[in-house]
Amino acid sequence: MKKYLLVLLVITLVVFASGCTSDNNEKNNQTKTLSQNNISFTYPGTWMIGESKANDTIASVADPKSVNTKTGFAETVVSIQIKNRTGTFEGMYNDNYESLFSNSSYQRISESNMTLNNDPVFENVYTVESGGVIKKHRAIWINDNKKVYVILCSALSSQFEKEKQNFDMIINSFKIN
Repeated sequence: MKKYLLVLLVITLVVFASGCTSDNNEKNNQTKTLSQNNISFTYPGTWMIGESKANDTIASVADPKSVNTKTGFAETVVSIQIKNRTGTFEGMYNDNYESLFSNSSYQRISESNMTLNNDPVFENVYTVESGGVIKKHRAIWINDNKKVYVILCSALSSQFEKEKQNFDMIINSFKIN
């Protein structure tokens, strides 16, 4: 009889534990959509709309759990920038990174051509060291007639891979309206 009660107790605990895990995953899988400034994208439901001070930023979302208590700013952020195209798209991209990587704080990790929404885009992944903190960035450059959109995904280097799924969701859902 004791074995029967023990088995029943174990099964009950497993059912309750799996139910709790399922509820938590549903909350973590919720998403929101940001639609403003002629763009839209889906982002994690636990993230918040941010206010970026960076030039040319038209939208920004951030993980509030990544806020640095010293600075008050989130470490895990995705910002969308828009620039007027000057010259060729490729020339603008090359000029930007030639200037950026002339600073020794910036280190290129990878560079590639990819496709987003059936359009060719440029991708650049790099790190930046500032004040002993290393952040990793993934920049996706999108050519749209006379405008260039840049999706900039940023996180602490140690956290970047954990955020890849969230960054991919935002990038893959990005639309210019």
